[in-house]
Amino acid sequence: MSQSPKSSSPAPQDSIENSISSPIQAAFIKNWKTTTIAITLSFSGFVAFSPSMFGGEQAPLVQVCKYVTAGGLATLGIVSKDFNVIGRG
Repeated sequence: MSQSPKSSSPAPQDSIENSISSPIQAAFIKNWKTTTIAITLSFSGFVAFSPSMFGGEQAPLVQVCKYVTAGGLATLGIVSKDFNVIGRG
């Protein structure tokens, strides 16, 4: 009963992390869901807090952005749980 040697090729995630040169790039790629929600919330929050630039308080775009901002904040709280925390077993 011989044991087969372990494969020397890195896991896909390891090769992605090794090919990233900047810690900022690593943070964006590793936590892509949180980053995407934050960018969306930045835009929708800007529209919601300056409605006069986008057609006034009753404009459909402003109403949608208010809805996205409210729902997005809840989503950000749910998704932002990082699983790469020290002490995780």
